[in-house]
Amino acid sequence: MKSKIIATAAMLAALGCLHPHPALSQPATSGGPQPGFWQPRAQVDTTRNITLRLLNETGLNLEYGESGVGLSSLPVGASKNITVSVSSRTADIANIPINVKGGTTTLKYDYSVDSKTNLVTVRITTSDGRSRQDRSVYIDEKGRIYSF
Repeated sequence: MKSKIIATAAMLAALGCLHPHPALSQPATSGGPQPGFWQPRAQVDTTRNITLRLLNETGLNLEYGESGVGLSSLPVGASKNITVSVSSRTADIANIPINVKGGTTTLKYDYSVDSKTNLVTVRITTSDGRSRQDRSVYIDEKGRIYSF
């Protein structure tokens, strides 16, 4: 009798451990977006080439990187257009780091998209350090744009 009780308790405990729990990466049960870096900030059309326009509104000299190219300078108040060629790759389309030279100041990126021209304007400003801290513009294979 005692072994049946122990066996039943063990089975119930095992079933309790196997009960599915939602993972942090699953969509919110409320159906709406939840704040966090995993939320896309903008969307582009991946059937056409994408133009990123970087606007340096920080008052500081920045540096940015392009795939296959070293770091380039983005002076105070300057803008730079980067063409992102879309191919048949199924992985990420672009990952462009943007930082203050020496990495001493945190940045914030704000996006606007012109869907007619597939132009993404990235307005780069300084962050107070308590809010969002962006380091890279990332475009995935579905055209979702993230800041990491």
